[in-house]
Amino acid sequence: MNKKTLLLIPLLMILALCSCAKDPDAPSGMKLASGEAVGYYMYVPQDWVVPESLDGVSSAYVSITDRSNVTCTSYDVFSKNKEIFELPAEKDESKPDSLVYAENYWKIYEEQLKTYLPSYRRITDPVSTLVDGRPALRCRYAATMSGADYDYDMILCIKDGMTAYLLTFTAESSKYSNDVAAFEQIVSSFVFREGIVS
Repeated sequence: MNKKTLLLIPLLMILALCSCAKDPDAPSGMKLASGEAVGYYMYVPQDWVVPESLDGVSSAYVSITDRSNVTCTSYDVFSKNKEIFELPAEKDESKPDSLVYAENYWKIYEEQLKTYLPSYRRITDPVSTLVDGRPALRCRYAATMSGADYDYDMILCIKDGMTAYLLTFTAESSKYSNDVAAFEQIVSSFVFREGIVS
């Protein structure tokens, strides 16, 4: 082997490793921000920072100077919160049960927010939406913490009548309008992993 060939081998190995590190299923301009232990794929813009996942929570933020961020958490709700699964006697038949479950969950969650965030204020009423084709509820609210105003955009999906997925975008109120488009991309590319609950 000549010297040029010897120099090319390490370079080709590095290029091969770099190409393997990319997620082939990630939408263009995005990267994976969720780990193997969770029941979904969450993709974020390529230039966002993805910290190490903790206890099944996926997260990412815009940059060191802009801490607007997205998190996804999941909870087993069936075994602990039976009241979430109570359907009203006069249920709107056009509304899927999973959306009613999400509405019930939001009522409980909002009461907790009012308790733990005295500055809590609802910005928009909850509206129905879809996450990976499944019925979900979208809620936007605000609160003041440590002297700064924050806006929160949360999408809540109850999957298979047992697991609640909370996809939450948090931004300083002054940066919300600049960064919310990225959250829209994150939501539209979110995919549940079939056969995995977490």
